Amino acid sequence: MRNILANPLNAGERGIALIAVLGFLATMSLLAIGVVSAARTTVTNASRHLVRAQAQAAIESGIDFAANQLAQARGTAPALLSQPETLEIGGFRVQVSVRPERAKVDLNFADADLLATLFRAGGASHDDAQALAASVEDWRDGDDLLHLKGAEFRQYKEQGLDYGPANGFFVSVDELRLVLGMTGQIYACVRPQLTILTQSPGIELEMAAPMIRRALGLEERSEANGAAGASVIASQLITPGQVFEITARLEDSVRQVKRSERVMIRITGDPNDPFWSLNIEPAIPLEAAARRHCPAKSPSFP
Repeated sequence: MRNILANPLNAGERGIALIAVLGFLATMSLLAIGVVSAARTTVTNASRHLVRAQAQAAIESGIDFAANQLAQARGTAPALLSQPETLEIGGFRVQVSVRPERAKVDLNFADADLLATLFRAGGASHDDAQALAASVEDWRDGDDLLHLKGAEFRQYKEQGLDYGPANGFFVSVDELRLVLGMTGQIYACVRPQLTILTQSPGIELEMAAPMIRRALGLEERSEANGAAGASVIASQLITPGQVFEITARLEDSVRQVKRSERVMIRITGDPNDPFWSLNIEPAIPLEAAARRHCPAKSPSFP
């Protein structure tokens, strides 16, 4: 038997080999840990994506449920129009609410008084609200004649802007942000209460937002006659051509998922194609912005 101590070179080589083996094993261990960690992350992310997809599917199912309730109402409005309904869908609790689109203010057809009322409710002073309403009229009309306190191209130019009124209907509610005098705070507050889909100069006061009713001096009367107001809504007739806003919400703290969506639909009266989706938008950002920017005494949401 050979004595390895008698051969220092051989001992050194063996030491280096041992260190190399230990280093290799350490590297492989780190790689294994990394692979396991990456696998766990992938599984976790996949699980989260699955939960989000399931939540979105539940939201869409809730909206479809409400749309079919409206389309199949055979005239008299369903109870869903009077109060929200909570549905169990795919293990989620989805709250669905409905209101007529005519409970909102149509930017293209509302008169100056109604527009000014909305802007006052959104935090504008009396004079600023009137000026904004006049500027909206100047934006949507087809001429260059200036409304009192309004704004045509010259007024925009004086403010350093390189554009003027469209001299045509608003193509989207978001276009209101371009109107001279409109502030981000007022816009964020009134945005959920605006539409371009009804072609109506007025609104359905029974289902108008509290901020609008309060600005019109109707909130106190509504609180005194709440039951009567609900019965009036429930007895309304649904006819082809009407537009409704459907909002579906879910929040699951255990699975850490929160979703909401607003969809505007038009009832067609065609049993083969009972409703059309006109616009879809996330509800949470709109509602959160309104809560931040609306005056404390003019809540946009219950």
